[in-house]
Order: sequence, then structure tokens, then C-alpha cells
Amino acid sequence: MIDKISSLDIHAFININMEKLRGSFIKKIYQISPKVFLFNLYGQGEGKFPLYVDLARVMAFYDPERPETPSQISLILRKTLSERRIVNVDQLNFDRVVKLTMHTGQEIIFELFREGNLIVTNSGIIEFVLSPREWKNRKLKVGEVYLPPSQNDPSNMSQEEVWNVINQSKASLVQTLATRMNLGGEYSEELIFRLGMDKNAVPPFPREQTDQILEGIRSLMSESSMNNSYIYTEKRLFSPIKMKSIQQEEPMIFEDFNKGITHYISNFKPPEKEKSPLERRIESQQKSIEEFRKIMEEENNKGTVIISNMPLMNNLLGKIRRYEKEKSLKFPLKIEGMEIDLSDPAKKMVKLELQGESVEIFYNKSPGENSSYHFDRSKEYRSKIEGALTAIQETKKMLNVKKVEKKKARSRQWFEVYHWFITSDGFLVIGGKDAKSNEKVVKKHMGDSDFYVHADIHGAPSTIVKAENGVKPTEKSLWEACAFALSFSRAWAAGMRTGSAYWVTPTQVSKTPESGEYISTGSWVIRGKRNYMFNLPLDLEISTINYKGIDIPVIEPTGVLVKEEGKKIVRIIPGDVKRNVIAKEISKIIGIGVDEIETILPPGSSQIVSQ
Repeated sequence: MIDKISSLDIHAFININMEKLRGSFIKKIYQISPKVFLFNLYGQGEGKFPLYVDLARVMAFYDPERPETPSQISLILRKTLSERRIVNVDQLNFDRVVKLTMHTGQEIIFELFREGNLIVTNSGIIEFVLSPREWKNRKLKVGEVYLPPSQNDPSNMSQEEVWNVINQSKASLVQTLATRMNLGGEYSEELIFRLGMDKNAVPPFPREQTDQILEGIRSLMSESSMNNSYIYTEKRLFSPIKMKSIQQEEPMIFEDFNKGITHYISNFKPPEKEKSPLERRIESQQKSIEEFRKIMEEENNKGTVIISNMPLMNNLLGKIRRYEKEKSLKFPLKIEGMEIDLSDPAKKMVKLELQGESVEIFYNKSPGENSSYHFDRSKEYRSKIEGALTAIQETKKMLNVKKVEKKKARSRQWFEVYHWFITSDGFLVIGGKDAKSNEKVVKKHMGDSDFYVHADIHGAPSTIVKAENGVKPTEKSLWEACAFALSFSRAWAAGMRTGSAYWVTPTQVSKTPESGEYISTGSWVIRGKRNYMFNLPLDLEISTINYKGIDIPVIEPTGVLVKEEGKKIVRIIPGDVKRNVIAKEISKIIGIGVDEIETILPPGSSQIVSQ
């Protein structure tokens, strides 16, 4: 791992420490910080030992400093889990998810990916969740059935299943192993290095190669359970296996997994994120507010002390003025047992200690005028605080705009000038956006093995399904392309929910009109049989795909996008929300700029069905 535990690290931790954890009792639970917990365990033959779980980073047997006062969350967990015996420990689906099963049927589930989460279930029903969340197919809410993230488990997969997963991926080999086989980046690179394969290779892969990959993954798992650990200082990398791909650095070696990981936790703190100028501005404004608030309270206290000691103040000020008139005023002086010193001769201001408060007063003014001076100063600083708070809100708005819309411009792929998507079988579909691009799609991009698709409605885009290496598109891909072509026709703006479209071969598409007819730019003559598809839904999903290492927005017929844990998908149908408005909503959900979202939307208004 680099700063964050991986699936292989968890596999190693559980396999090495299964017997130590199994049969132990939970004693006390501490919340060290919002995402860090310490479980005090007791096991026969082991005695007391700490299970440290940083939900956003790592888990280990590690004992940090404990808070003196338990948090409300730790008290809830103690009430629910204290004296429960752990009967089993599992890693779910070779994911970064650990499940502790209690003798009572309760389960503690640590989700150690992204910001992390802690869930407690009883008979499979969630009864506590640290951070409630909801996705289309998974809800982390009290009362819901707990469903783990849907991931492949290479430890239980057959050779056939591995072959299917790797060959159905649209990404490179290293990306597929990292995400679909759940290895993570570092161990995917290591496996590919050991196998002597090309990490940038893309499907299809022969069966022998996928068999080698499965064997290699299982070899890494076996090696990780040998209770060794390695730390590569220059790369800030902790690993339960020796990383043969790192040849330029000799690692620190520990003949005990937990000693290595605790050394890593103690010595490799998460790197602080470099702050932007706007973030530094907010910090400066917040410091100013703290200073202003302190002065505001001090000035208010001074005014209050003066008012509550009016007789004494009258006496003091009267004596000082008399000394001045008699030309016998010298500082420091003592009146009524109080030390008085000159603060500002020009303003005739002195300072003294009154009821534990250091107070400045003008000896040529009345006590009432002096108290008003300090109250007015307090009001001035209250106004400064309000101004600084407003400035912070404005800076935060600027920061959000920069995060969402001011991202570095990326290079565009050639097909992004058209409407496009990739079918569930991996075929690229492109369609025109206007008459000129309709013309260009057919003339420039349609090959002999491709298929031409058109919605059964006037004004629909000319759409083609590209053959891959001479392999003709499947019936499923043609159906998806027909639904796509229909969704980008006038049917969407008309609010239709279903319609029809057809496909033909390139030889049936012509620019030659019948005698006496005229063919306008972007239009084509179709001759011969049209292969119709009926009851096609106008129903689209928007998300991002990683193409050549870059996240780009994509819109596809519903059901085509691969569902992945944490992947944000927005589903839309024809509706009454204008394109520019709905583009802003989708932009906030997905985190892609408004302009990019608006360019891929169908014509007319829409509505969001789910996200």
C-alpha cells in the first residue's frame, strides 16, 4: 500500500492473524478521531491486545494514545458490542472490506476504501452505520439489509470467469486488474512485471494468458500470507510481498507482518495536501476572525467593567484631572490602592487593572464616555467579523467553481465531436449532431463491415456501429445503437417514451436520389430491406469512463454502463427541465464541467430519474 491499505494487505492481515482474532472478546472501544477506532480485545493465551482501525487508511495491532473522555459514538458501540466474542473474520469478495462475526449473530463491517465506513449489523440488518450513504443498488442505512460492494473475488473465481471479466473490459490490462480483479495499482503492476506482459495491452486475451493471470494472483495471495513485510522508503510503499518490479531500491524487511505495518503507521504519516492560494486565503481569514473575536470580547468587557464601577471611576478621573491642573501629575501614580500608568500622552489615556481587566481610559472624559468608547470598539470588531465571514463564503464559492469547472483542459478523442457511446459488447457507436456531421459520419467513418442505424422518425441522426477488427456487431449492440439513435432524434424533445429504429448494411446507403428527387446535406437514400427494432425506450444514463487514463463523460442507453462501487451514474428520460439547468445538476453529481455535460445531452428537455 501507499498510504492506504489494499485488498492484498487485508488478505495478508486476516490470514496471518485469523487464530489470534477468532475467539477473542471485545472489551472497550475508543474513537481516536472521526475515522479512527481502537478495539480493545482479549483472547485466551493472548491477553489484552489492541485492534487499530483507521477507516480511511489501515488496520493493524497498534496502540495509539487514547482519549480521556469517550465520544458518544464509542459509547454507543460499547453498549452494542462489549463482551461480544468474535467467532469469524472474513474479507468480503477480496475487497477492502473486513467482517467480524460475533457469537450473537452481530457483525462489525469495516469498509476501508475512500473515506471509509463502519457498519454494525444484526442478522444481516444494519443497526448502526457511521456514515449513512445511498447508491442506486446499495443502501447503508439503519434498517436496510447490508450488501457488500459488488466486486469479483479472484480467490474463488474459475478460469472461465476470469477470462470473461478480463476480455469484457474496455480498459488496459493494468487498469482491469486494478479495478475489476481488485488488486490495486501497485500489485497489478507487480503481477504484470512477474508475468512479463504488457500492462497497456487491451482485450482480447488468449485463454492461456488469463489462466496465467489467475495463477499469478493466487501466487501473490499465498506469498502475502507468509508473515513477512517490506517497506520501500523512497516510494512510501508497504507490502506483504517482495516487489520484484522495484529493482532500484532495497527494502526494509520485517519477519513479522504486524511489526512492518506498525512501523509504517508510526513513520509514514499521510502526506499533507498542498493548499491552494484560495485555501490559504480562507485560513488567513479564519485566523483574522479569531483575533477580531478576542478583541471584540475584550473591548466589551472593558466597557462593562467601567459602567459597573462608576463611583470609583469618577473619583479616579477627578483626582487625575486635579493633579494635572495643579501640575503635579506624574506617572506611574497610585490612587485608591491602584497602580495607574500613562498609555498615550497625546490622547491623555492611562491604563489600570480593574477587576482583573486591563482597562484604558481617557482621563479628560467622563466614565460614560469611556465606556461608550470601548463598546463602540467592540461593535467595530463585530462588523469586521461579519465582513470576514462574508469574505470566506465568497472565497469558498470561488474554490468550488475552480474545483468543478476550472479543471485543466484535456485532450479530446476524435469521436467526441459526434454523439457516441461504447456498447456493452465493446463496439463504438457514433452519430451526427447536425446535417454536416451526419454527412461526415457516413462519408468519412462508415466502413464495409459497419452498420448504419437510423430512428424511424424524420430528423434523426445518421448513426453507425463500428466493426472491431472485422468482427461484426452483435444483435445486442445493434439494439443498443437503435435505442441510442432514437434518443437523439426529435422523439426526445417531443416527450415520447418509446419508438422504433432500423439498421442496414453500408451497401444499402446511397447518396443517389430517385429521378426527380433531391437529397439534402446529411440525408441518405436507403434501399432494400430495413431491419426494424420496435418498442425501444428513450432512457439514458450518464457517467464517466476511463479512456486512455482520462475520465471522460459518456451517455449511453440505460443498462449499458458497467456498474462499479462508488461510480456516479445519472439516469434521465424526456421531461420538462431545460438542458442548461439539468446539465448543472448532473455536473454537480458527477463532478464533470457543465459545458462537457451539456454537449452530450439529447436535444430538448429532460428529467433525472435516479442517481
